[in-house]
Amino acid sequence: MKSFTKHKSLIFVTVLLLVISVFTAGCSSSSTKSGNSSNKSSNVIQAYGELDPQVSGQQIIAQEKGYFKDEGLKVKNHLMAGPDQNASLISSGSAQVIFGSIYNNISVAANGVNAKLIAPLANAGNTQSIVARKGLKIKSAKDLENLKIGATTGSGVIIAIQSMCKELSVDYNKIKFVNLQAADQLTALEKGNVDAIAVWEPWVGKAVAAGGKILFTGKKSYLPDKQGDVNWLNFYMTVAVSDNFYKEHPDQAVKFLRALNKATAFINEHPDEAAEIVAKKIKISKSDAKRIMAKNNYSMAWSKDFTDSASVMGNFMKANKNIKEVPALSSYSTTSVLKKVDSKLIEVND
Repeated sequence: MKSFTKHKSLIFVTVLLLVISVFTAGCSSSSTKSGNSSNKSSNVIQAYGELDPQVSGQQIIAQEKGYFKDEGLKVKNHLMAGPDQNASLISSGSAQVIFGSIYNNISVAANGVNAKLIAPLANAGNTQSIVARKGLKIKSAKDLENLKIGATTGSGVIIAIQSMCKELSVDYNKIKFVNLQAADQLTALEKGNVDAIAVWEPWVGKAVAAGGKILFTGKKSYLPDKQGDVNWLNFYMTVAVSDNFYKEHPDQAVKFLRALNKATAFINEHPDEAAEIVAKKIKISKSDAKRIMAKNNYSMAWSKDFTDSASVMGNFMKANKNIKEVPALSSYSTTSVLKKVDSKLIEVND
């Protein structure tokens, strides 16, 4: 969840450099041994995801439960540590399908890489959390002013903080942010060097296990003056395909999404079994997988929350100078494939 993510700050220099770097990326990944020509000749769909239950939960379930096979598809899943190679993999033709966050989709599109987002998969906003250190007393949201919060600059979870500040009249500019990566945030929290951290799973679970307390997430607030459901951050995980795959193999794209839709239903109907399958595949504990997956809303509905989240995230990325301009959602996505799977999933126009 990273978050989405399972956030990951993605900074792409130029498309040319990304294309060149794919050869190095291919060597470094444990599952990128087959070349582009062999991919085409064997008619195997190369699908790249992450070692993350919210990014690749459906991807893993669809493979392990045989849903891809049921659709007559041959799919090779590659699970990476993060999405940093997605642009180069799509540009080179090594990947036909990529799984990631809306942050990743926007970054890829803003850098001129042609890929089509064809469906949302999960809203991971509830895993994006602000966790207070052990013993910190918070009487109201205003107490966050002048506190030190460890956060990775540009990470999507900061949107939740901004939204909270706007709704609860907290002065965002009075919060003292300390730029730290997730692992360093946890250390700083345990040592008391920061008052709270803005982080995602699995680091949220680790922080709570160390005595921390969740103050709020993108979807839930536990603050004294605001408790219950909130809409402070919708952080979507998605699936996208290369332009060539979308144009040349439209039937396979539909079948691929149909398999993911079956996997989505399985996760929602059999959450414990799904978590065990995913945990085994990505080698994390069953308890961690169950905790993380239970926080996510697995749905392929093309909803207003989803389309709005793309705009919010794009503007946030531009403000942080991660991208120069915000690409329109319609320029890097299409509802046409998902509509053929189940037209009821399309709740708003693209």
